[in-house]
Amino acid sequence: MNILVGYDGSNAAKDALKLAKNYAKAFDAKIIVVKSVTSHHPLDPGIFQAADEKLEREIQNQLNGDITGYETRLLVSSRSSGENLVWFAAQSNVSEIIIGVRKRSKVGKLLLGSTAQYVVLHAPCPVITIK
Repeated sequence: MNILVGYDGSNAAKDALKLAKNYAKAFDAKIIVVKSVTSHHPLDPGIFQAADEKLEREIQNQLNGDITGYETRLLVSSRSSGENLVWFAAQSNVSEIIIGVRKRSKVGKLLLGSTAQYVVLHAPCPVITIK
């Protein structure tokens, strides 16, 4: 069983990771933590490597060594974060996605979009949202 956690460093994302940690222990599952970055320009490999290492350290600290079956992925593409998460889930045989949500106004959702909404509507597997 593979559990994908959409991670952006927010409190909701940290709560999603905690829930995934509990699920991984209960179901002997692997956690795949994915951070998505939208970029329309090529990135300097040094910036990419530094961001990838920062993500790995942050997740390692969050999991406190309780889970060894995990991996981190930094996805950089021109797709939106929601599209990246759904694409990765389809490519990686993910059993479920856990994603944090934040309360936003209708105007905020209209202007900024909603990663969680996109994932819930388009994911190839069950999605658990946590706030």
